[in-house]
Amino acid sequence: MGDQIQKLLMDPNGPLGFTDGFFQNLVAEFGGFVLGALVFSLLIPAVIDARQARKWRPARQNFGQELLLLHVAFGEALLRFVRTPLGPARVRAADAVDNAYRAFPALTGLFGYALTADISREVNDYMRVLRAVRDWTYEAAHPEDAGFAAVERRIRQTRDMFSQANAEFKDVLDELRVSGFVDVCWRDEMIAEVAAAFDATHGKR
Repeated sequence: MGDQIQKLLMDPNGPLGFTDGFFQNLVAEFGGFVLGALVFSLLIPAVIDARQARKWRPARQNFGQELLLLHVAFGEALLRFVRTPLGPARVRAADAVDNAYRAFPALTGLFGYALTADISREVNDYMRVLRAVRDWTYEAAHPEDAGFAAVERRIRQTRDMFSQANAEFKDVLDELRVSGFVDVCWRDEMIAEVAAAFDATHGKR
């Protein structure tokens, strides 16, 4: 069967009359096309990414510097909350935590044009933990609002979420290539204090 197909294709007197040279050129042209397509499909995106990285690097640096300040501000609002006695003052402190949280999506939207998919993923992971912390402060300040936990909460709350927020924040800065984490991270003493407050309001988990 194979001989018949070869004769049909290669016999100069056959219906097709292809030659060895024709097939060699065909294979060479097709191989060149495939190789070129692979090279350009890998090379062009790499060049574009490199140019975009240089172009938007100053904006990402600014974004990272602003995040440093927001991380500190959120931590200060959180400490104010756990150190405030129950009552109207603690409700106001919970509002301060909420306002500190809302600054993050506003800032991210401002610099969204300069963020890559990897940066956006890390920022989202960080903000999810902050959202859990923010939700905890609301529930602790409003124990009468039983519907909030059932409807609003999307993220599981644990006593480890405070240290996790620190870790997620470092991942964001590493992706942005911004230094300063050591200077603004939440200290172990602070994390222990807020974790103890969490235990008092939610019980040890």
